[in-house]
Amino acid sequence: MFTPQRFRAQVDEFIENYPGFKQTSQEVAQKIQKAIFTQGEDGREVADVLHGKQLGHPLHPLLTDITIGSWTLGVFFDVLSFLTRSQSSRKAANRLITLGTISAVPTALAGITDFSGIKQDAAGHGALHGIINSVALFFFWRSMKNRSRNHHLTGFFYSTLGLGLMTFGAWLGGDLVYNHRVGVSHVPEEQVAGDWTIVLAADELKTKEPQVVKVKKQPILLTKQGKNISAVHAVCSHAGGPLEQGSFRDGCVQCPWHGSVFNLTDGHVVHGPATFEQPHYQTRVTDGQIEIRRWRLGMDKYPIEQKDIHGQNDQALLDKT
Repeated sequence: MFTPQRFRAQVDEFIENYPGFKQTSQEVAQKIQKAIFTQGEDGREVADVLHGKQLGHPLHPLLTDITIGSWTLGVFFDVLSFLTRSQSSRKAANRLITLGTISAVPTALAGITDFSGIKQDAAGHGALHGIINSVALFFFWRSMKNRSRNHHLTGFFYSTLGLGLMTFGAWLGGDLVYNHRVGVSHVPEEQVAGDWTIVLAADELKTKEPQVVKVKKQPILLTKQGKNISAVHAVCSHAGGPLEQGSFRDGCVQCPWHGSVFNLTDGHVVHGPATFEQPHYQTRVTDGQIEIRRWRLGMDKYPIEQKDIHGQNDQALLDKT
């Protein structure tokens, strides 16, 4: 009996057992990422747009709605044109297939950019998703070419093949999100330190020596530059990487896994592949103890005046990058 679970198991088995497929997928993803990084700041800014940094979530799923919707409606109007012999339905089908094929190009570019920062355990599934959709795009392109020559029946044949492959590719895309958690925030939903909470003695945090403290089993990354103290969640929102093992520069941290860069003051994304900001915390020093409190909407985002019992200013803003 066919079940989604059995089908998923068969797909997983293929990816795991096909010689070299998973390893090659991981290597290709790393090479794409390296190519982006070697382009410097300009390359990363282009990649940020394709990742969806400005949207606050991945761009690729938004673009797929246009492509999948256009292709699906195109085939629907094809069938309608055959049943009713309607020229207007045929024209609508042709235009929709063309729109879907054109929109598939930026959709694919966004997908390839996301693939460059994919988690290693999901690289094989991501590669299969891309391959299937690439073949579907080829069939829809052939359909578009035949339609331009008034070979409508042949165009319909190719678009039907493309629709079948696209459906499988879309299923793989959903599996990547809901099963492998690609493109979703990896910061735990349970947020800590709603009220001021002591986390560390102030003299234990040294300048430019990041430390991770646990608050209700959640890791919080503390950094200090001069008298400036910042606190963000230590788990990278992109794929769960340990930010304390990353590189620190200009008030930012770069994740060691996929290179996402976050501002340490407010957790905002400086560079992708991350699109979700890091949860950040207000900090203050009281009686020689560092206290943190989860920042929430309505709070002052950047507390400047925070004084200990001696009236000394113990925290200022980190320069924003």
